[in-house]
Amino acid sequence: MKNERTQFLTRLETGFRMDRARLEEVEHSLAVAVLSARHFGATYGGEWDTRWQKLWDDVEEILLRIRLLVNEMESLSESAADRVKGSAEPWTTLEAEDDKLVAALVAIRAHASRFNSEARDNWNRLAPTLESHLEATRAWAQATRIKTQLLKKHSREEVEQMVQGVLARLPDRAQTEGMSAEIYEQEFSTAVKELDREHHKFLGLIDAVKALLLWVETPEERTSKKLSLHLEVPQLQPVL
Repeated sequence: MKNERTQFLTRLETGFRMDRARLEEVEHSLAVAVLSARHFGATYGGEWDTRWQKLWDDVEEILLRIRLLVNEMESLSESAADRVKGSAEPWTTLEAEDDKLVAALVAIRAHASRFNSEARDNWNRLAPTLESHLEATRAWAQATRIKTQLLKKHSREEVEQMVQGVLARLPDRAQTEGMSAEIYEQEFSTAVKELDREHHKFLGLIDAVKALLLWVETPEERTSKKLSLHLEVPQLQPVL
């Protein structure tokens, strides 16, 4: 079981390792996955499909608003420091939009409960892609919000040094592909202990992140909060 600090840093890594090229790749893949998800409504048609399409309209509109808000935060971060310190609206609104996205995904999962067994199998093959790309998009937005929040007290150079300092001490997932979960966890725990010892070097980054409570849920948390898009497939009863 990961301790609290390790969980924070695991999620921090997701958002802060994304660059613009990776974000565009994720957004493109997400758009393709959403289009595939919309096609599931054609099987049922009528009012059911109308509602299904409306739910996905809501998701895409929320994602667009999140993208615009993050663009605004990035613009703020490049402007004068007094503007950053005096503007809390973008990151406050972003949190509200994230709540709306979560609610929309819960509604989609509830509406998808009508799928038959075959449709559920097909849906469950698509769901992980949707979840992964949505989670990456949220992580990127949340990381941007954290950076902007830190700019209230620190320069851009200091914030970038804090972020890179933390990431440099964490095991890079791209370099640990194929590594067992147990070994990765050991390496991550070692990195966390090092960060704890050098906490003073990061000028409060970890504490700021912890205070904001802006994390992408783990698969277990998504399930517990009913955020997972996965549907249970009923087991056939044996014929006696």
